[in-house]
Amino acid sequence: MNSRKLFPGFLLLSSLCVIAGTVTCSKQATAPTQPASSPASQASQPAAPAGVPAAAGPAATPMNPGTVIASAQYSADPNLRCDLLEVRRVSGGALLVRWRLINAAGAPQSNGLVAGAAPKAIHYDFDWPQLYYTDPAENKKYAFLTDSENNRVLDMWYGDLPPGEQRLQWAKFPAPPATSTKVTVYIPKFAPFEDTPVS
Repeated sequence: MNSRKLFPGFLLLSSLCVIAGTVTCSKQATAPTQPASSPASQASQPAAPAGVPAAAGPAATPMNPGTVIASAQYSADPNLRCDLLEVRRVSGGALLVRWRLINAAGAPQSNGLVAGAAPKAIHYDFDWPQLYYTDPAENKKYAFLTDSENNRVLDMWYGDLPPGEQRLQWAKFPAPPATSTKVTVYIPKFAPFEDTPVS
């Protein structure tokens, strides 16, 4: 008697377990996990052009190797070099001239060896009238500007420059006429920088 009453309930419970197992299995079979780098996620990202490596971070601005207009050696010591960097018209009817002094003594040679004796500091000095430019088109000489209190509008250095060191310098002059496109710049104790373009 007891076995007859339990049998239909047992069948019902067994049937429910089988149905529940089938539903669970079918859900697992129909819902595969999506890989992290699926074609759908790749399509949403812009592709890099062929042959171009992906950047690891913001691209650095390349240095412009053409910033030196011309170079000259110091008349008292060839290890002291002057690089002319800029000759440009600026506001207020002025001409800005920038240059750099470099003590190249002790710099490695092309074979990687240091030449001869220990490098030394180079003494650089000048007189103010030696700093000017000429305009060949107008056949005119221009001295540096001064302000209302007669202060020189420039930043120049003089003294002992140790090996491997450099000094940036600048001065403002009255600008030449707009028709003048080239000037000759005279930095004290260096050969003239002739036919320098005015930007």
